[in-house]
Amino acid sequence: MKFVLISFVLLTTATASSYAQKLHLGVVAGTNMYKVTGRSFDEKFKPAFSAGVYGEYTINRMMAIQPELTWNQIRTTTDQDFSQIYPGLGVSGADVYLNYISLPVMFAFKPAPELSILLGPQYSYLVNQTSGLLTNGKDAFKKSDLSLVFGGQLNLGKVKVGARYSIGLSEINALQSDPWKYHGFHFYVGYRLK
Repeated sequence: MKFVLISFVLLTTATASSYAQKLHLGVVAGTNMYKVTGRSFDEKFKPAFSAGVYGEYTINRMMAIQPELTWNQIRTTTDQDFSQIYPGLGVSGADVYLNYISLPVMFAFKPAPELSILLGPQYSYLVNQTSGLLTNGKDAFKKSDLSLVFGGQLNLGKVKVGARYSIGLSEINALQSDPWKYHGFHFYVGYRLK
């Protein structure tokens, strides 16, 4: 029994120090240019911000897993028809801010050390939304969303500069009468702390 316990401790320690050499942590911030699709919204890309932390676990010299935990904001404006689509509920021409906590898990393919091609899923949880969008106090947007994200990233020492495109896979309309999804661009800079 002691042998099993000592072997487990040694294996765990060896794995942890091997893992620590392959794990990098950092901060990331950037600009989002998203739009919400659906006949209820003005379908123009609008700027907002994003900030968070990332990790990068190197599998080998050409592959890595890059999870992030970010605060993402999406801006949009309700269309002039919004109050007709939702009579007595909605406000036309209202600015809408959606604030999400997002968890993208990106697979990074590195054809060269300075370049990463990224692809992966992103789960987002709606933390809050503009109040006053609906006059009855109900939430207009569902709380969770799943997206597919792809893009590219330059790795310049401790600095990362990248661009991604996100395609919303989930229906985010909590009112169920008009299909809403969001998609758009994310431009960011990251700095590796470890």
